[in-house]
Order: sequence, then structure tokens, then C-alpha cells
Amino acid sequence: MNLIWRFYVDPNHRWRWQCLKFDRTVATESANGYQEYEQCVADAKRKGYVYLPSQVSTRVQPRSARSR
Repeated sequence: MNLIWRFYVDPNHRWRWQCLKFDRTVATESANGYQEYEQCVADAKRKGYVYLPSQVSTRVQPRSARSR
């Protein structure tokens, strides 16, 4: 299942997270707000969040594009 993790600040200025399904419906969310972002991420990790950095493209540009 494709999941989207969302981290945001609520109206009380506390960090919260949501785990969304691909259709953007909420699968689960934090029960508490956190003063620190790191605390919020740690809680999300306990619930299954895994950080995946952006993938860098390794495609080689055509020679004509490189010579411009």
C-alpha cells in the first residue's frame, strides 16, 4: 500500500503527523501534539514511518544538450 506521511503544526502550535492512503484519506494520525518536531517524527517512526530521501536522477543527458 502506498502511504503518504504528513507532518504539520496544529492550531495549538504543536507538531502532529498523519499517515494518508494514496487517495489522501487518513489511515492513522498522532494521538498527541508535540512541542518539538523531532519528538513528532520519533512517534511516527514507532508507527511505521521510514524516511526515504529523494532519488537523484542518474540519466545521462544527450550530447547535444551538454554542449550548449
